[in-house]
Amino acid sequence: MDINYWVAAHLSPTGRTAKIAWAIAAAGSASGIFSSIGLATEQTGRSAWVAYLLAALIGGFLRVIPPLIFTSMFRYKGGNYAMAAMTLGPLAGGIYALWWLPMFLSRGTSASALGQYLQSVFPGLSPRWTSVALITIVFVVNLFGVKVMAKVQRPLMAVTVGTLLLFTAFGLTKLQPGSFAVTSPEYYTGGGLGVLLAVTLVIQPMSALALLCGFSWEAKDSKRNIPFAILAGSCLVTLIFVGVSFVAGNTLPVGEMAGKPMTYAARQIFPGALFPLFLLLGPVLALCSNLNASMSTISAPVLGAIRDGWLPRSIGRNNRHGSPWIVYTAMWLICVIPLILGVSLKTFVAYTMMTQRISGLLLLVVAFHLPNRFPRQWANALWHLPKGVYYLLLTLSGLTEVGTLIASAIATSLSVFLGNLCLVAALAAYALFRYRSGKAHVVIQAEGFEECRAG
Repeated sequence: MDINYWVAAHLSPTGRTAKIAWAIAAAGSASGIFSSIGLATEQTGRSAWVAYLLAALIGGFLRVIPPLIFTSMFRYKGGNYAMAAMTLGPLAGGIYALWWLPMFLSRGTSASALGQYLQSVFPGLSPRWTSVALITIVFVVNLFGVKVMAKVQRPLMAVTVGTLLLFTAFGLTKLQPGSFAVTSPEYYTGGGLGVLLAVTLVIQPMSALALLCGFSWEAKDSKRNIPFAILAGSCLVTLIFVGVSFVAGNTLPVGEMAGKPMTYAARQIFPGALFPLFLLLGPVLALCSNLNASMSTISAPVLGAIRDGWLPRSIGRNNRHGSPWIVYTAMWLICVIPLILGVSLKTFVAYTMMTQRISGLLLLVVAFHLPNRFPRQWANALWHLPKGVYYLLLTLSGLTEVGTLIASAIATSLSVFLGNLCLVAALAAYALFRYRSGKAHVVIQAEGFEECRAG
């Protein structure tokens, strides 16, 4: 399930931060670990858990600093889009909003992973056409505004997280000899570069925790609760990711698990009928619910960009069931066409990852301006850091952004890398065109922002 959808229900005016943190842990861990574990073991063998730990430290702590600090300064509406617009001006917000469009490809990641899981159990199935069929079903369901899944998402995700904990518990009793021998040749099979590539491929679910800033306006005592929820959620997700990846990478010989979905390890771990039960309640349930929920959550920032004029308003039209059918159709086509053409799971991840890392660099520029742009809010922020420490952490975060961006380029072909750069440049140029044409009108809703602008 996408993190935004799962958390939204917990951020009501009466929500409690403990409940919020549990929600984050559930949402952040479920689909992300299922779709990325094979990629990690392929790059770095048994040390996949090390890659997940580093990804958690970078994505779950360093990279959440900009929204964490900003949400402790303002109660506002619009997430990272509003943060960029408030700090650097409307054009920066528009560029960030349009750079969100490649996130449509992330649905292809879930669909591709789901096809692999089903094919590993039913070898006669084509993972490509299974993925296409499943994402098409989800697309049609959402076109008709069917909200049945929305009513059962929370209990289903609790079940899914329970299966991950069982996977870890059972798996610790089935470890291969030498699982803790970190100097073994089966550790770090790709060397230091392999670990870095694995981190690059699995970091996105951890970075998603920062999206909680999008609920600053709705949350109770948001300046305190949202930053706490981000940090507490990062800790909980780190424990789940590291535990599951350690077991998945160490219950089978490296050659049998590398590049494979978690079902291969689960078949070794769970006896008898527990294996198909795990498959249904674990990866299949998590990835299906992720596909369903993310149709609305991934499209929400794009609909906001349409509302403010960064994209033609006609694109945001709803059908008679209240669904934005043009946006949903675009999302479906962006996912289905690459699947039909045989684009790999790694390529889907690479396109999503590279644009998100470039967006992350923009947010770091925003973060560097916060103390001087909003001195009073900075001084009064509940989550406050000395400026020296703050700038040091931002510098470290920037180095990780550049490092993972370089690793993304290494992990993909030259054509994919150049395609990403052209896409990012084209979207920024289009934002500039809309801004200069006077068609974009950013509306910012934030407590205390008007007095900052006046000052």
